[in-house]
Amino acid sequence: MRALIAGSGPPLLLVHGFPLSHKMWLPQIEYFQSRHTVIAPDLRGFGESDISSGIVTMEQHARDLNSLLKELNIEDPVVFCGLSMGGYIAWEFWKHFADQLHALILCDTRADADSEEGVNNRLKMADLVLRHGPEAISTAMIPNLISESSQQKQPHISENLIAMIEAADSEGIAASQKGMAARSDYSNQIENIRIPTLFIVGSDDRLTPPEIMLRMSSQVPGSKYFEVGKVGHMAPMEAPEAVNREIDHFLTSSNF
Repeated sequence: MRALIAGSGPPLLLVHGFPLSHKMWLPQIEYFQSRHTVIAPDLRGFGESDISSGIVTMEQHARDLNSLLKELNIEDPVVFCGLSMGGYIAWEFWKHFADQLHALILCDTRADADSEEGVNNRLKMADLVLRHGPEAISTAMIPNLISESSQQKQPHISENLIAMIEAADSEGIAASQKGMAARSDYSNQIENIRIPTLFIVGSDDRLTPPEIMLRMSSQVPGSKYFEVGKVGHMAPMEAPEAVNREIDHFLTSSNF
């Protein structure tokens, strides 16, 4: 697994969404590296990391991250910040490696499993990408990833997202898409989380709307909830200054 490592201090692990790479976190890496050891990996099948065909489960991604932390000799518990698929992986990391977690930051994600329709849509996309490549989905994904406001006022975000998607390997995209379709339902387990937790969501997120994130926050004891106006599913890319300030405040208040 390839990862960008920057800065020094308490470890902050940034786990990207589907089907992207560590580059989605560049504004966060730049902001937090002055006070943290920022670890921003490319998950299996994405960016510059190795590819696995077939299916890559969310648990496998979590185990990959645990192995990466061991390779880097990271001994202190980490702040795990995951977006979308990165959030699905966060639940698995919490289940299997809870002693390695200091805090959780969940961006634009959900705890429940897919509906039957959702599973079918993921499998259709996996098949489409295997047959026609990531170019078949890159542009079509944009309206679900960022808000209309971001599309109009920040066209570079669309360009960057399309570039990341089209740089991903078809096998890698399909393998994680199948893994997400088969993921576990954590909606009745997150009430057992006992570490500082922050939920961040874009007000215009079509994939994981604010009401879903607010409901999760109400389930996790003592958690914080932050809604970013006029942005969609990619809040850390669309409104980096607001997101960075909120994460910074959360980390400070969590005595990290």
